[in-house]
Amino acid sequence: MNNGKKRVLLLILLIGTYLLAFVMNFMPAIKHPDLNLDRIDLITSILFAIFLLMYSSTGSKKLRIFSMFGIFSGIAIFLIVNFESVMSDNFILNAIASIQYPLYSIFTIPFFGGNLLFDVNYATYSLYLSLFYVIVLGLSIYFKKKNEI
Repeated sequence: MNNGKKRVLLLILLIGTYLLAFVMNFMPAIKHPDLNLDRIDLITSILFAIFLLMYSSTGSKKLRIFSMFGIFSGIAIFLIVNFESVMSDNFILNAIASIQYPLYSIFTIPFFGGNLLFDVNYATYSLYLSLFYVIVLGLSIYFKKKNEI
């Protein structure tokens, strides 16, 4: 299989596992800690993580951008939640806090099954995920440089 077909196949599998992980983890992520996570949530999150790591071997620029947004989202969610509890009366912070929900939906929910292992609040788990996105970004940069040589 040539490089182009392999890349397209990996992208299709990545999108498919993203959608599967998002659908499986949506309700547990929204209702956490009231709704328990199951092993199937963990399995779909791990499957998506595996395909994300595999796709990083293509050195895709879009994946690097996605990873940078993932890093930013984890840090932003963590900071917003922590400042929100301290400064709940601040109008500007309340306006900024609304940014965390789309970031949480896009970057954290597909991986939320992994919280079965950690059992932490969503802000802390988002911060953990930013470390994973750093790894994906690092691998993507490494493979891009390796493929250029």
